[in-house]
Amino acid sequence: MQKLLELVQRINSVQNIETITRTLATVSAAKLSWSRRRAAGLREYTRKIEKILCTQQAYREGSGMRAGSLSPLLRERQTVRTIALLVLTADRGMCGSYNLAACRLALDFWTKAKKAGQNALFLVKGGKGERYFRKRGAVIAHAEGWRREGVRPEEVEKLLSLLLELFVSGAVDEVYAVYTQFYSPIRRLPKIKRLLPVILEQNGHGRVPTEKWYYEPSFREIIDELLDIHVRVQLYDVLLESYASEQGARMITMEEATERADKTLGEYRMLYNRLRRESITIDLLGVLFASKVVEEGKTTPGELA
Repeated sequence: MQKLLELVQRINSVQNIETITRTLATVSAAKLSWSRRRAAGLREYTRKIEKILCTQQAYREGSGMRAGSLSPLLRERQTVRTIALLVLTADRGMCGSYNLAACRLALDFWTKAKKAGQNALFLVKGGKGERYFRKRGAVIAHAEGWRREGVRPEEVEKLLSLLLELFVSGAVDEVYAVYTQFYSPIRRLPKIKRLLPVILEQNGHGRVPTEKWYYEPSFREIIDELLDIHVRVQLYDVLLESYASEQGARMITMEEATERADKTLGEYRMLYNRLRRESITIDLLGVLFASKVVEEGKTTPGELA
């Protein structure tokens, strides 16, 4: 009987775990769908901005202007002494190797920077990444968690202001983001992307425009504004990609945990039924034995006396 009671407790525990994992998988799937829709629209907007900037870069090169003279966001530093590293992880686990993969990539990048004689200043979004790098003695200038509703514009503006202040003031010479690129719920790839100074990849968009452009108020002011938008969109994109990757990883992990819980429940129920049958059989044998003893006692009253 004691084994049956313990088995019932185990079955109840596994059922509770299964309920939790199934709920987390459903919630992560809903958040993933929302973030992917936002990221898809943002990616198209990013391509348009890059096309415009690359076209204007061709105009700048044809006019003999230096990139650094247009905007401080384009200015390359001759000597890179300090880099800022924005690391994007999750606040909690239960998402497989998502957090560890991003942290290890950032750690490798930091190790190479130290070998090159460069200092690293960390900005961490996500509790897992913060704990990981605090244990390793990293200099963390800023740390924050994720909101339940996901990536919000005010969060992007806050991070952007901090990164621009560090770069423009000269506190750091380059700004990198370590994030996880989302391809599918089962395929995610941690990457490093340089945010500042801005590098515009031509990709066929850098052709000198055939039509004449008129700039109002001026070419310099328009490019400066477009670059600010470009950096903001790039930051928004890496945040959305990381958030989508986290939700995809958690959805797959929780679905696998639900399947394992189902399998364990099946095994426990089979064992419970087996033990229950054995218990019933023992009880029946006891009843039959007792009835036989009673019948024998009734037929031989003299011997009992």
